[in-house]
Amino acid sequence: MRTRRVVWVAGVLVVAVLAGVVAWRLLTRTTTFEEALDNLPASSLRTSYVDWAHVRDEAHGTGLGAGSSRSTVSDFLSRAYDLDLTDGSAIADSSYALEKRYGFSPLDAEWEAFGQGRKGQVDVVRVGDEVDLEGVERSLRRLGYTAPSVGSGKGGTWVGGSDLVAQIDPDLTPVQQNFVVLPDEKLVLMSDSASYVAAAAQVVKGSDRSLSDVTGVDDLADASGQPVAAELWSGTFACEDLTMGQAGEEDQKVGEDLVAKAGKVSPLEGLVMARQPARTIIVGMQFESGDQASANLQPRVDLASGDAPGQGGSFRDRFTITSGTASGKTVVLKLRPEPRQSVMSDLSSGPVLFATC
Repeated sequence: MRTRRVVWVAGVLVVAVLAGVVAWRLLTRTTTFEEALDNLPASSLRTSYVDWAHVRDEAHGTGLGAGSSRSTVSDFLSRAYDLDLTDGSAIADSSYALEKRYGFSPLDAEWEAFGQGRKGQVDVVRVGDEVDLEGVERSLRRLGYTAPSVGSGKGGTWVGGSDLVAQIDPDLTPVQQNFVVLPDEKLVLMSDSASYVAAAAQVVKGSDRSLSDVTGVDDLADASGQPVAAELWSGTFACEDLTMGQAGEEDQKVGEDLVAKAGKVSPLEGLVMARQPARTIIVGMQFESGDQASANLQPRVDLASGDAPGQGGSFRDRFTITSGTASGKTVVLKLRPEPRQSVMSDLSSGPVLFATC
């Protein structure tokens, strides 16, 4: 039997589903975000996701392509950034160069997922069906990348390097140093490490564990709705990445006082922030147990409703919490950003008080 607790705080309806309930999953629901997570290495600690198909629709970039001018592409990217959609992208600033030099870019991509871990980083791009991936590999050969020993079209690694990338175009970044092209999956993988991008390709091919196989990641993906942009921290990495320890001493003291007033909080076991098509934001926090999730619901709502030491001002100036729930091991807060507030980019960099551990 599902037991529920309802309380009101500052006009926010908070519903807690208490411990002892086995969380159920909508197995039939598949999003491009879930697809992206399934194509990243299990060693990824932080993942940034962008639904480029939606970005082009919302930021008026549909129809842009190889024939578009640099200024037109730049204007589109500026609109997308102002809409808080592309802060996590590893390739947005390289869009024009990628389209002109390589034959693909965010102008024709379906989605992008940038996974960062202690072992390396990889950017995975699912290109549109119209993109000629044979042509992309021809471009890599023409630009001077060393071809894989298995030849083109086989998912081998195209090796470049920092000097080569610098010569090709100043808008490129280290992530474009090495490529793997997977025609059957319509994926292009990029990394500053040839060995890491090769290992990431084995994940896509099913030979190694993906991020979706990491405990708790599927629950965070379920909680994230239908994101058009997202940041996901697996395991306890959010505690490290968003720590209040990054704040100054005075802000840390303010934060400690606010946490003491809100009540005891438990360490996070995973975190996701997911921007929805309607511009609302879902924040999913995972804990070790259902009891912890239930106990953390009210303190997390209180912390996200007040001052924001380390960031300046208050969270209530940035967004309104429209609901808070706890189900199984996950607390979910739904946020409605205030006009002209870039909430996703603000909250994805520490310190973030309500994500404290």
